[in-house]
Amino acid sequence: MAITASVTPGFTYSTGIELEPAGLNLLGTPTVTIDSISATSVRLENFTVSNAPSNGTAGRVIYVSDGDGGSPCLAVDNGSNWLRINLGSAVSATDADDYLLGE
Repeated sequence: MAITASVTPGFTYSTGIELEPAGLNLLGTPTVTIDSISATSVRLENFTVSNAPSNGTAGRVIYVSDGDGGSPCLAVDNGSNWLRINLGSAVSATDADDYLLGE
């Protein structure tokens, strides 16, 4: 059974499936695809290296609190592995070229 809906912020959709263990199995594994997000922030679920989900679904992004040698990082699933995206310097209004010239 597939459930398809256009999502509107602040609106709740009903599936018609009762929320009890037998009914929840009918929902299957949800997949949410969002074309674009603007004027908002995104909060990723916090994982550690030891409790990160299994890899194998390319394109997923997670936050790993200890994934960069004990420091936080983002990771992207390439279908085979979680690849670390190192977090750089703090956000700044300084242009990157100006910053590099100043060092």
